[in-house]
Amino acid sequence: MRILYGGILALILFVGGYVFWWNHVAEQMLIQAERWQAARVAEGYEISHKPLTTSGFPYRVAVTAEDLSIANPGHEYAPRMEILRFWAIVQPWRINHVIYGIEGTGKAVWQEKGATREVTFTAASILGSATFNLQGRMQTAALDIKELNATPSWRPPVSAGRVQLHGRPRHPETEEKSAPEKAGGQQIALRIHNLVIDGMEDFPLGSQIEDFSISSTLHGTIRRLPAKDTLAEWRDAGGYVDIEALQINWGQGSLQGEGRVTLDELLRPQGTINARIAGYREILAALISTGQINPDAGVTIGFGLDLLAREDDSGRRFIGLPLSSQNGRLYLGPVYLMNVPAVTGAS
Repeated sequence: MRILYGGILALILFVGGYVFWWNHVAEQMLIQAERWQAARVAEGYEISHKPLTTSGFPYRVAVTAEDLSIANPGHEYAPRMEILRFWAIVQPWRINHVIYGIEGTGKAVWQEKGATREVTFTAASILGSATFNLQGRMQTAALDIKELNATPSWRPPVSAGRVQLHGRPRHPETEEKSAPEKAGGQQIALRIHNLVIDGMEDFPLGSQIEDFSISSTLHGTIRRLPAKDTLAEWRDAGGYVDIEALQINWGQGSLQGEGRVTLDELLRPQGTINARIAGYREILAALISTGQINPDAGVTIGFGLDLLAREDDSGRRFIGLPLSSQNGRLYLGPVYLMNVPAVTGAS
């Protein structure tokens, strides 16, 4: 009997201890949320929401905020994000790993060149995760959005089957000794599947981008939300982006590339991507069929492209040309394509 009573007592103590720990974790999450909000308000942000609630006992601790609004009126764009319902979850035995999600219709509003721009969005699911170090600073982040539909106020809607974003520190000790310039930085990877841009049905490559993916490393630190001052500060400190892998499959054509990009004195992208373009014959035919290239000129262009073309391992022909941005102009090899504006939208 003594062993039985001892076991029951131990079970009661364990259950009581776990309940105490769960409530402690829930309380700490609320405290951390309040501290984070107070720190952002001190930076000039405006944050509002209904009272935070906790739930999820016994396997998780969930904190939910409804009618969440986050604005930064002091920023040059005065951005504001409105979210119907935001929740974050931690497991009591792993409190440095947060899983979060967004539900309902969201809205982003900002000012650009004296006009108000607005995007409303919905998705089948918006889920993410983040890990934090002992000082509370974010280490890794991931976001996964399925069946995204976005409606801008100034143009037709945009949709995507799936959007995935990942970020994590690039640790110097994991890099090869022969490439010290690539050590450190923040690794950022983005993939968009089945992107449909309404209003581009007459574009030679069509309105659907089957796959867009980029893997890059951001070198240098951008302080706070990117703006003219913080981006200029980042550039002047030697900041740049290594594009390690770029892949675009659009209509009959595809592009692969890698390179390095920074910003010029007017905050316009500046750099070069070594591009490999496959399906160039199909792209040329589409340009001819839509009247953007004269058929006779198309014959000459096609002959020249064939002279430049090579074959990859699968036997598909491609042309290799640098895609460069210099002085606010984008070139494919020596051919001018378009003007490139400043990343902040300034002229």
